[in-house]
Amino acid sequence: MAKFSQFQSESQKQNTNSQKRENIDDNIMSRFDEYKDMSQTELSQKLFEEVSRQKSEGSFDYSALENMLEAIRGNLSEADYQNVKRMLELLR
Repeated sequence: MAKFSQFQSESQKQNTNSQKRENIDDNIMSRFDEYKDMSQTELSQKLFEEVSRQKSEGSFDYSALENMLEAIRGNLSEADYQNVKRMLELLR
């Protein structure tokens, strides 16, 4: 049985969730700053290095990327969608 001290109030849960969102936002901005000045060639190289690393670790999930692309399809132009789809095929 859980101890009373393990339960959080609603405000504590909201604070925890808020802190998690801030950490995620900070991480996204940090990644953006890391990649924003790279050329398309440099970005592609980084992508293929990351995919290679994930494949060697057994953590690469092609279907998750496909699902993500389909989830954001409505926010992309047809040309952007087709471009990303071609890139995904290269990663397979």
